[in-house]
Amino acid sequence: MDKETKRGVVIVLLIVAVVLTLWGVDAWRRYHNPFVYEKHLEDTIVTVDGRRVSLRELGYYVYTVETQIDQQARIYNPEDPLDYWNTYFNSGVEGGYISEMAKDAVLGTCVCDLIYEQMAKEQGWELSGEEKEKAGQQAEFLYAKLSESQRQKTGLTVQLVTEVLQRKALVANFAAEYFENVDFTGYSGYREELVSYAGEYYQKEILSQHKIEYNDDLAQELHIGRVTTNYVSKY
Repeated sequence: MDKETKRGVVIVLLIVAVVLTLWGVDAWRRYHNPFVYEKHLEDTIVTVDGRRVSLRELGYYVYTVETQIDQQARIYNPEDPLDYWNTYFNSGVEGGYISEMAKDAVLGTCVCDLIYEQMAKEQGWELSGEEKEKAGQQAEFLYAKLSESQRQKTGLTVQLVTEVLQRKALVANFAAEYFENVDFTGYSGYREELVSYAGEYYQKEILSQHKIEYNDDLAQELHIGRVTTNYVSKY
């Protein structure tokens, strides 16, 4: 083995050693300083066109997605619901683990709602007093279903849930009319799918026009499936 080859081998070994050391340090840090969800409620998880969204504000989306998938998980494996969350779902090109797809749904839906709300307000859309009141009543009903543990974990309040439900009501009104006049030529699928957070039209024509910044470190710690469901962590 000539000198240049030896030097190359040494460099590769040094790089591997550094990577393993960094991995070990990170593993040690995570073990001795586990992530505590409720201690980060005021941290920004995503910024949409300069509008900061805290982990607390994301709570509604976390709870609703977890509740929906939890029902499926308990049917899939009543003895070990987390088995479903760890399942790899193959949907063609965009397959993935249920837990990761759930995280995409939580963050994606929140961002999508905020963008559409912004578009609606820019065009002068508002809710009527009756619609606002209805959203408030729905918020109180949903909040009443939360356990004390779920309330503490997510940091949700009636006011926060009301704000989200009013946003969704406004977006529903806006979208029903706005997308009636949109030309979807070149796109295949139902309109509702195309304009949803994962829809091709939304991704290409709307989301691309906005500045979205994620807190990657915090997002990495966001494990959908074990925030409000109280399962033992397996992933």
